[in-house]
Amino acid sequence: MKNILVHTLLLIVFTLMLVGDSFPEMPIIGGVSIVIWFIAIIIIYFIIFKVKAIDTSDPLYRFKTQLVLTVYVVGLIFFLDVIGGQSQIGISPENEIFWLIVFVSVIDLVFQWRRVKRLNEQTEK
Repeated sequence: MKNILVHTLLLIVFTLMLVGDSFPEMPIIGGVSIVIWFIAIIIIYFIIFKVKAIDTSDPLYRFKTQLVLTVYVVGLIFFLDVIGGQSQIGISPENEIFWLIVFVSVIDLVFQWRRVKRLNEQTEK
């Protein structure tokens, strides 16, 4: 249960950060500095590992978590771009660095999936 709560909190902060970056003229969200959002994310990650909200020993859980987070963030960035958001720090599908990060994340997901399959095959034997 605490896994879902902490991950939901993390997704909410990521969402607010990206919306605030894409639409800086929005009241409240757009007025918050990107530095404050990054500090909030760091605090959430600290809480996650302090209360052991992530079971790092389960490769399938790590794979699913990273897959959901990657798909959500990339989808959100595309959605914000389609509805007219302009990232102030350059997070957009037009940026080559964005695609490099997505590519590296997909490669990492492939390796994680192979690890999960290999571990499942070993436990079945």
